[in-house]
Amino acid sequence: MASSLIGLSNESGALRASRRFCCYFFYLLVALTLTPILVNADKDVRQNAEPLPASAFYRLPQYAHPQLSPSGRYLASRVVVSGKLGLLINALEGEEEPFLLDSGDRWKVRKTLWVSDHELLVSFARPLAYGVTPVVVSRTMLLDMQTRQARTLFKRDQQGGFRQIQDAILGRVHNKPGAYLIMGAKGNNPKLRGVYEVSGALQRLPNSSVQAPQKDIFEWTAYRLGNVRVGHGFTADQQQGVLKLKDAGGNWHDASPLLDREAKVLAAPTKDTSAYYVLMLPSSGADTKTDNLGLRHVYQYDAATGEESVLFEANSSEVSHLLMNLKGEKIVMVRYQDESADPLIFDDELAEIYTTLKKQFPNAWVGLESVSDDLSRAVVSVSSPKIPGSLYIYNAEKRELAAFRQRYPGLAASQLAEVHEVEYPARDGLTIPAYLTLPHGLSPESADKLPFVVLPHGGPHARDFRRFDWMAQMLADEGYGVIQMNFRGSTGYGVAFEKAGRKQWGDVMLNDINDATRWLVDNALAEPSRICIVGEVFGGYAAMMSAVKHPDLYECAASLNGISDLYSAVAKGRHYVGGFYFRRHIGRLWEGKELDRNSPINKQMRKAVPLMLAASEQNRIVSPRQSRRIYNALRKSNNPVEFIELPQGDHFLSREENRKSFAQELLRFLDEHLGKPQQQLAQAISSSQ
Repeated sequence: MASSLIGLSNESGALRASRRFCCYFFYLLVALTLTPILVNADKDVRQNAEPLPASAFYRLPQYAHPQLSPSGRYLASRVVVSGKLGLLINALEGEEEPFLLDSGDRWKVRKTLWVSDHELLVSFARPLAYGVTPVVVSRTMLLDMQTRQARTLFKRDQQGGFRQIQDAILGRVHNKPGAYLIMGAKGNNPKLRGVYEVSGALQRLPNSSVQAPQKDIFEWTAYRLGNVRVGHGFTADQQQGVLKLKDAGGNWHDASPLLDREAKVLAAPTKDTSAYYVLMLPSSGADTKTDNLGLRHVYQYDAATGEESVLFEANSSEVSHLLMNLKGEKIVMVRYQDESADPLIFDDELAEIYTTLKKQFPNAWVGLESVSDDLSRAVVSVSSPKIPGSLYIYNAEKRELAAFRQRYPGLAASQLAEVHEVEYPARDGLTIPAYLTLPHGLSPESADKLPFVVLPHGGPHARDFRRFDWMAQMLADEGYGVIQMNFRGSTGYGVAFEKAGRKQWGDVMLNDINDATRWLVDNALAEPSRICIVGEVFGGYAAMMSAVKHPDLYECAASLNGISDLYSAVAKGRHYVGGFYFRRHIGRLWEGKELDRNSPINKQMRKAVPLMLAASEQNRIVSPRQSRRIYNALRKSNNPVEFIELPQGDHFLSREENRKSFAQELLRFLDEHLGKPQQQLAQAISSSQ
């Protein structure tokens, strides 16, 4: 790849000054031209049993986070440039050539926001250290599509606290083209942040703010017309959350008691600026038909009076988000957590798009990625286990829905494994939902004692979906069965289910994971002597802890960026904004005995289980020391352990070279300890036919 058109300096210091776009990257554009959607569910037959190269799966998605400009004229998307994330801008009308922003080696594209039809904010991030404190530093540039020049915003202020996080962009001001709101701290306390309205490429924050800093408020939210209406934060000791809402008269009200009902503000209408749409549990004594499920409903809440009424009641699933129209006057779409649940759509154009795609892809998830202000254009995505991510562009004027890009252009439906929804009982009787990914030609009924990978998700305040998962598909293609479970503590199944996992890292949540393994064995899906547990972050923790507590279940274990010492994680986390999360979900420092009891680094292995540890060198969320320390401890005790450090790697494996290294080492590790599964796979498929 040639040098960047607009680049970031590889030398220390701030972003490089703006640079003109001067070449068009012809060969890149050839790779990213419009491609047909390769979906053919009726021909789901592999022509041979040979696995695909692992590179077909571990490559970064070629196209992600598409964003339309306000009129729909331009489309900006993150693309892969030399194995790293850059930004490609396409003109959807006219003859303009596409433009590429290559972020270079040290920086990566993090966020984009169109503030007008010709101005695009692009933020970049890189890991640094202030003294001994590791941080992520961000910078933002304003790209002018008319002059094709970019300028760095808000250069480092040596005297103020606005030098670390410089991409806290709240959004554009829809009635003022080119104007946008940004959070920043002008003093020395980065937690006291105000909100400033900005137009153009400023080098310093304005002197006056549209919202002054307030005690205990760390994050502000603005809606549609630029009115700052919600403040989030926590008390100084990080023990309690804080929520403030503004009424129509501009007065702030403390709504923190709503947090006891697990409240989350989804939207705020502009017609009644005292009103908020809040996802939360019913108040004490309220009577709704789904209360026993511990599900939150969407309420219309009045900040001035405290009055509330149910707007959308949960059925078997909670609402995940609301989409408002441009002016924020009305709701146009309601989506639910359950991926099988159809959204509620109150706009004819959106309804037509959704209906058209669902007819073509009845078993896929259809998502709205971006819309123009006037709804004349929309970018929609289609995803399922057999559709790694196909993007379409809808033109309302022409009433056309055209295939645009594929996130994994080298993979066709016939090459991907089916994913089966299953359930299994936990030891206390609770039903745990899970997904089985099996090699081609096998079903839960025909699979017989396969080598298996148990793959718990990270977070753990997250969940798995029945969609394309590159790691699960890669493992299934190699001949391994894969199970991914949404253990208690996972999101999407109600507050009661999620709360049951809080501070249960080494207890109930771990039991749910290992009960999945026992279920596989009891149902003859897995060969007991050929099971490995693999995971990332919490999943990595679960892999390490399971190898310690339940060594008889596993032949090996592998952890990517896993946490080995809970006490250390909580102790260090208290100095950061995320400290509140650590205390809520892992534990508090005065609960040190429990934290130590549930930390793999403090355990002695009863049986030597081979362990592979991988850690990203520049991970700013989970320190690589969490992996290095347990590696050194296990090596001293002569346990079979290996350690892989991913150079320049971050928490999200956003460098393709790191994905490649981890994938290749994982497959080698599994082959070494579980054996080559392909011969057994061929025999199993043959016997099932």
